Amino acid sequence: MEKKNEFLIPVSGLALGGHSYQYEINDGFFAGMDYSEVQQGRVTVKLDIDRQETMLTLHFDLTGTVRVPCDRCADEFDLPIESQQQFFIKLGTENAEESDDVVVVSPDLNEYDIRPLVYEYIILAIPMHRVHPEGQCNPAVIAMLNREEMPAEEEETDTIDPRWAALKDIDLNDK
Repeated sequence: MEKKNEFLIPVSGLALGGHSYQYEINDGFFAGMDYSEVQQGRVTVKLDIDRQETMLTLHFDLTGTVRVPCDRCADEFDLPIESQQQFFIKLGTENAEESDDVVVVSPDLNEYDIRPLVYEYIILAIPMHRVHPEGQCNPAVIAMLNREEMPAEEEETDTIDPRWAALKDIDLNDK
């Protein structure tokens, strides 16, 4: 299990200028997240913080792999991910979330937890369509899928409603 305080970055005590952090995300990180879509992975997160008088700019650079099921054959595989994200922490009088990538916090706030941000950025780096590289899907599943598709195609051509069969012979290019 990851140490939760590892992801607490200082806010009020952070000196002006640039600061760098690096995190190695592993299975323990994902186990600590409730209802996590990803259970296994190895991701390196490089965080550069630019501290200014009234704002912190966080630059996230994520690279690594996460274990996901293939949408084609359902076998799990390690999917490479890479992402760069930016997040702003503004110092103000009232705590608020201005947008997805801007939050306003009190200047007296000691620490800010970036753990949810890291998790969100990892999930956002996963593409919607997740398939093995070409030729690496489970051959037994692919064979079964191909076998199930053929009868459906044949069945479709054999059972054309006779009322519509005459429409097949219409030449739409004839003027």
